[in-house]
Amino acid sequence: MFAAAAVGAGLVRTVASTYLPLLLSEIEQAPGLIGSVMIVNSLAGFAVPLVVGLWSDHSHSARHGRRPFIAGGTVLVACGLTAVVLGHHTSFLVLALAGFVVYVGVNVVTTAHRTLVHDCFDDEGHTRGNGAQEVAMLTGGLIGLAVGGMLTELASWAPFVLAAVAMPVLVWPTLRRVPVASHLSATDGRPAARPVRFYTAAALRPGVRSMLAAEILWVLGYSALPIFFILYAKHVLGLGSGLASLWLAAFAVVSGIVMAVAGRFRTPRLHKPFLALGVALMGLGFLAIAASSSIGAVSLAVVPAAVGFGLISTLGYSLFAAIIPRGQAGGYTALYFALRAAAAAVALPVAGWTIAVTGSYRSLFVLAGAATLAALLPLAFAPNPRRSALLRARFATAG
Repeated sequence: MFAAAAVGAGLVRTVASTYLPLLLSEIEQAPGLIGSVMIVNSLAGFAVPLVVGLWSDHSHSARHGRRPFIAGGTVLVACGLTAVVLGHHTSFLVLALAGFVVYVGVNVVTTAHRTLVHDCFDDEGHTRGNGAQEVAMLTGGLIGLAVGGMLTELASWAPFVLAAVAMPVLVWPTLRRVPVASHLSATDGRPAARPVRFYTAAALRPGVRSMLAAEILWVLGYSALPIFFILYAKHVLGLGSGLASLWLAAFAVVSGIVMAVAGRFRTPRLHKPFLALGVALMGLGFLAIAASSSIGAVSLAVVPAAVGFGLISTLGYSLFAAIIPRGQAGGYTALYFALRAAAAAVALPVAGWTIAVTGSYRSLFVLAGAATLAALLPLAFAPNPRRSALLRARFATAG
């Protein structure tokens, strides 16, 4: 029940990111303009969490918790998807605005829902909650790809109907069954009213800055790969888009299995070493992919990269959540995921220009591997469980 909302969010995000460009291309074959329109994803992913995070910290109540934000975001998603369906044949501007509403809504939902990991679980349960969310979002994404792809055979706008209906249905169990965190009080640890000052102070705090620096680097490592992987497979391995898509699906399945297993790590002291292992596996896997053009060798290298990605996805936020002071989960969670969106927005043009300058798609994996392994340096300064408790107490006092 806790993860049901994440299934809906994963489905909506995948449908919007995959099939909105298809609708845009039916209006006009303008790749540059289509790419510009899809920036609404990054804009919403950066700005919305920063607003919703602090807002939910200030306004959550003992009766409703953060449920109103999940419900309100769901309404925005449904309205945006309906607008996409009704305006699919009109203009780029209409679809851009509708898409922006969808991404705003889904980011409202995911920000509030991510915060529940800190609100409703203790330190030992952070991996369980975060792992459940990651697996659920991955599951929703796979459903969006598979079912949405079949629905496009009927009509190009049909996947958006599926998402508009599925989102409220999937969010309802979370709204009904997830308890309000009992340890939250009306005044405990609430952040200052000035967002810029709060986020700046939070980002510069010991432990927090190390985790955020590591996150930015590993996101720079992996975020551009899904966009360029099919082109890499075509130009380097000689594979068609169908087989390349199967590789991406296999990567997602292996990562999902690892997420489910890592979500069972109950001992907080294991989070940091296994997170470091995940960073190392993903970075070395990317470099191994770059070192060969053999399908067999690349297939083997994909496995440790997928395992590493699964560990990072589950344990990264879990380790970060251990240093969040009570009453400030929304603000800190927003900072974590807003910077992830910003890093992803930077990674795309950097990866594209790297390929253009070098003339080789293999350079994409050299860049990805180097950026990922660089994350081990700031990660070494991330707090251990005992220091996390001290930092959390200190931040709450200072806040």
